[in-house]
Amino acid sequence: MEAYLKTIGYGGLRDVTTDTLKALQAAHARTIPLENLGFMCGEKVLHCPLAVCRRIVLGGRGGASPELNGAYCWLLQQLGFQATLVACQLYNHQSSSFLPEGSHIAVLVSLGRKRFLTDISCPTFSKQPMVIVPHKVQTDAVGSRHRLRRHDEMTWSFQKMFFTRFEGPLFEECDIAPDPNPPWTTVYRFSLIPIVLEDFKHLTTVFYQNFKSPKGEKLFSPKKDPLVMRHTARGRKFLLGKRFCTVVYKEGVARKTVTDIDTSEEMADVIWREFGIRMVDEKQLMPRIDLLYDQKVRRSSI
Repeated sequence: MEAYLKTIGYGGLRDVTTDTLKALQAAHARTIPLENLGFMCGEKVLHCPLAVCRRIVLGGRGGASPELNGAYCWLLQQLGFQATLVACQLYNHQSSSFLPEGSHIAVLVSLGRKRFLTDISCPTFSKQPMVIVPHKVQTDAVGSRHRLRRHDEMTWSFQKMFFTRFEGPLFEECDIAPDPNPPWTTVYRFSLIPIVLEDFKHLTTVFYQNFKSPKGEKLFSPKKDPLVMRHTARGRKFLLGKRFCTVVYKEGVARKTVTDIDTSEEMADVIWREFGIRMVDEKQLMPRIDLLYDQKVRRSSI
């Protein structure tokens, strides 16, 4: 646990309070990236929190959505929080339907009479834990607005009010002014029933499937193209395919910048410099990066 806290750069108080929970979520989300690099190399999603913690601490890696929230839930439990995992259903906006239960995993925390939803792997989640109260608009540190919608006693939805629909063109550099009347957009539905991660082994790679733009265009192939995302203090940054993008929220405007990555060496540098991941296992990963640029596979892969 001590090594984990050091890895995420957390040196604050450890009392079981709302402030500590907020600080832990912020520290984790800004240091440990969501990534599919292991998935590209044929690795299976890890369902043991301790195994994920070892990879984060000793391997300098991030992880898939269920891996990160599973490890984060374990950390909260070690600190004395009453934390459990809950199953979510991501909303597919192309088909206007929910994906299977377990297509995403989040963390439920009980503090006295209050319950909080926290999520360090969903790119669009609030930058602070959300108190579970129906339809209350909750604004985070960068001004993003979120709410939880209650369907019945045990089923809720997480919704976000985007600047524009999905916050503008994904790969166009632009400033996005807020929509004066933005709609509430459902991101996922979740149950308050605690779950065990192993029960969803067959579904927890759904995050890497059907990754398309709002127009239905295929953005990347999860087994061929890298996906790495990490939150920042004022927004987020992500690598998707051959493009590195940043989004910064300031004074009511979302400023998006896009950088094309021209070589596999540049990509390896971006993954290290922006996300702190060293691609030390060139035998597996670098040949796959080379294939993106139609380069000859390195001899080290033989």
